[in-house]
Amino acid sequence: MSKLRLTCLLANLPSRLLFALVCLMVPQNIPFAHAGDGITLYLNLLPHRLTRNSGKQYDLFLQELLQDSGLKVDLRPGPMGRSKTDFLHDPGSCLFPTNLRALNVGELGNQLESSVRVDVVSLRLYTAKEKTAGAKLSDFDPARVGYIRGSGAIYALGGDRDRFVPIDTEAQLIQMLELDRIDAFLGHHPDTALAIHQLGKPDALHVSPLNFENLRFPVSFVCHKTAVNRHFLETINPSIEQMHADGRMRTIFGPHAEFNLSDEPQDDGPLVR
Repeated sequence: MSKLRLTCLLANLPSRLLFALVCLMVPQNIPFAHAGDGITLYLNLLPHRLTRNSGKQYDLFLQELLQDSGLKVDLRPGPMGRSKTDFLHDPGSCLFPTNLRALNVGELGNQLESSVRVDVVSLRLYTAKEKTAGAKLSDFDPARVGYIRGSGAIYALGGDRDRFVPIDTEAQLIQMLELDRIDAFLGHHPDTALAIHQLGKPDALHVSPLNFENLRFPVSFVCHKTAVNRHFLETINPSIEQMHADGRMRTIFGPHAEFNLSDEPQDDGPLVR
């Protein structure tokens, strides 16, 4: 058929039929989602692990994980409380670093899915070095116990959780303990160990796992269940596993890192190994 005759035929077709014909002529093996396959990744800013410019810990991990992935990722860093809220209100997004249990979102958790484990964060009880080691959380008035503001782990602490004292950073918790403004605090490991190292006070505190419940949280990416997010998780999961297998994860996170839920937490002693 000549080009002139084909042009005349197309010109006489009704507009709806012409649109359908054009659609059929588009190759069907091109994923339609490519036009909007970007990922919005909300980030929990952590003073000693994720600041977007530290060049270490989660910052370095994210850089290496994403740089050759071919993924289009819009990073949205913010304080833990704000990042969680933004993530929950954005049904096409993901959140990191976090844990589905610690998010405490009830039935909404059925609409979320996690990546493979990146590392493990422990919740531990810290007391001043000059006080008796082996203390339990129940030994203290909750109004004299601090914790990191925005920490999802606080939901596991029962009915008194509203009486605990929210503090912004691990460094501030350590300083308040030294000034006797609090008697103990619930800190995340390795974040607290990194803060103690940065402050140059490796022997300042006693540390023990929580006696009533040894709380450990696998850290991962958590995403709303969408096709684009599933592709994101399927892309990064093998890379995370490879970084564990070849020792790169240990190099990035250092000696304080825990990667398995069976790892024994350090009990009563210097935090800098």
